[in-house]
Amino acid sequence: MSSEPTRADLRHEIETALPITRAQAPALWRPIDEVAEQLGTAGPDNLLLVLDSISFATELPLRLSDATFTGRTLGLSLTLLYLLSEQELRALIAHELDHLRRHDTRPQRLASLLTEFIAITLAIVAIGVARLPDPLSALLRPPVQSGFTRFARGQQARMLDREFRADRAAAEIAGAAACASLLIKSTLVARIWSIIVDKHLQNVAAGALPIGAVVAMTARTLFTDSDVCPWLGKPEQSVARRAHPHYVELLAALGYDLPTAWALAQSTKTSVARLMLENPKALDIQLTERLARRRASASSESSTLPPSTSDRHDAAS
Repeated sequence: MSSEPTRADLRHEIETALPITRAQAPALWRPIDEVAEQLGTAGPDNLLLVLDSISFATELPLRLSDATFTGRTLGLSLTLLYLLSEQELRALIAHELDHLRRHDTRPQRLASLLTEFIAITLAIVAIGVARLPDPLSALLRPPVQSGFTRFARGQQARMLDREFRADRAAAEIAGAAACASLLIKSTLVARIWSIIVDKHLQNVAAGALPIGAVVAMTARTLFTDSDVCPWLGKPEQSVARRAHPHYVELLAALGYDLPTAWALAQSTKTSVARLMLENPKALDIQLTERLARRRASASSESSTLPPSTSDRHDAAS
């Protein structure tokens, strides 16, 4: 789950997303409309299906490989839909729509400029202090470093708090248990996805296989074990670099520990992908082929780029 998919290095999984209209999937749009009404916010203008574990909401223009979408866009992971119950789907939708309700995803140009101004000012001050002679430099260095630290922690705290608030909204709509099992499945799919796609995407696409279903099937296999995967509870990033809370922290905020949430995730037997989409396998294969072509194209483009100035300098020296 993520509320900020649009950035300069737009992920290939999002670039190759498929738009889903109300006429194509009325059963999937129904809980979206119902959750939006429960939250007291407008529903999305666009619905996209992506293959990765990522789901997102944004109000920024979203440029895909063959179209541009504006307005409020909700993106849902088809891979994750294979594993979710309807309550877990409602929790996912509520989490993302709460970001829209609170304008977390709306362009904040003035706030961004102010943040950038403060960061640049602190950097200039730090450089100036470093150039001062001792003992003045030694005297001023600690408060400047403290200012940097407090600024960075404040920015991080704001980003983390958005996720906790969105989870609380989701728990009010779908229940804390659905949120807890959703977190487990999202994390598990993300880990499996990164392994399978990096190593097997082109082969799967060449065989016209649905890679989302392959990832989901792998996750279901792991759920047959009553013990939690030993690597599941380890954070991928240091605390200082995280823009999202670690999912164990999110579980704790919901009142669940890892083993209990794992047991909840194991209990789901239904699949909203099969209940709410007419032909999820066909969509999956289409998305798999689009993603494989986009990654192959990106790889080809990078291999034909001329060496950078620094590379030429290093070679010449």
